Amino acid sequence: MKLLDLIIDQYERSSKWNNETSGNASFRIEEKHYKIVGKATLIDEAKELECSELLKIRWVKGYYNVDIEKVEYPLSNMTYFYQMSRRKPKYISVAEQKDMVMKYYHIFKKSWIRNYIKLEVLPKLEKGDCHKNLKKGDCENDLEKMKQFYQCLYGLDQLESPMFKRVFSKRYLNNSKVFEKELQKKIISIARKYADSVEEAMDSSMEDSDILNQLYIEEYSQELNIKGKLRIEVEGSVIDTGCFPYGTVLNSQTIKNAIILDNPQITKILTIENKANFTAEPMEEGTLIIFSHGYFSPLERKFLKELADSLLEQPVTYLHSGDLDFGGVCIFRYIKNRIFPQLKPYRMDKDTFEKYKNYGEPIETATLEKLNKLKEPMLQELINLIIETGLVIEQEAYL
Repeated sequence: MKLLDLIIDQYERSSKWNNETSGNASFRIEEKHYKIVGKATLIDEAKELECSELLKIRWVKGYYNVDIEKVEYPLSNMTYFYQMSRRKPKYISVAEQKDMVMKYYHIFKKSWIRNYIKLEVLPKLEKGDCHKNLKKGDCENDLEKMKQFYQCLYGLDQLESPMFKRVFSKRYLNNSKVFEKELQKKIISIARKYADSVEEAMDSSMEDSDILNQLYIEEYSQELNIKGKLRIEVEGSVIDTGCFPYGTVLNSQTIKNAIILDNPQITKILTIENKANFTAEPMEEGTLIIFSHGYFSPLERKFLKELADSLLEQPVTYLHSGDLDFGGVCIFRYIKNRIFPQLKPYRMDKDTFEKYKNYGEPIETATLEKLNKLKEPMLQELINLIIETGLVIEQEAYL
């Protein structure tokens, strides 16, 4: 009966949803309900329920058998209403979902996933906010979708090294495309809010692919582009990248398995945000130039921090050159906070801004608002210039 669905919907939106069956309730009939069900059908259904002594009809004065003002019923009849409508009570659905969530919560290790459950999922369930508003015939399908989502979180919790997106999807979700089609958007949204490795949460300048990299999900093999002399050992072979005057690439397997050797020749490390500028930067004796491609992945961070640790006993200057915009500031701060604490900006100052101001482009209003809230002492002069002029400059303008 459609009238019962309307009554149940109202009950589940109320504070009594959690199996409260004492007292009485009423459902006021409005014109929209007649349009949903059909006036004659709704009146017939109400009469049938009244004949079964499950509710009492209150007719609009002067319109007996024509127009219903409201129906009244004891809350103890909700059990019958659920049975007749073949719907699972909301309190049962919530209890099932909470039980499943807690089973996963106790096995999860990563703090961002645990925080998402603790701070968002469980409080919503306590208020009766199900994974979905479960409707007749949809309970099992919704529960299955929820299980799929938590199996995805389980897979992300297990990852400690990069895995291709479709391999991840096949391994943990039994389908190579389901992660990208159904879950990726939600996972990225959660990571923006709770993952510590995602810069500045909701104000992040990270692209979706950057965020997936932070979670160890690769769309393609990670490649660290470097230019300069770096000595590493891979599976017993000593490699000196200095023999490549125009730079070389270390793929994810090389980064993962490389042992960093002594590198007394390194006196400067320069990270560059954009590929064209990295390519154009000439090799310099004692300088290791690294293409940051935006935000370094966890695997790359680990490798570069190990490199920095191996250089602690020698004087090394750490520099970063990036776009003169919100993203450039965020990337600089990310590298400084997470990889090279001694990092200083390079070609990200007032003189550089003034020199290339004619190549500037208007900053978007939303980005300007974010920039106004951003504080980075080493780049504050640049931040103030961008705010004053309303212009941003991409690094490629230098070429």
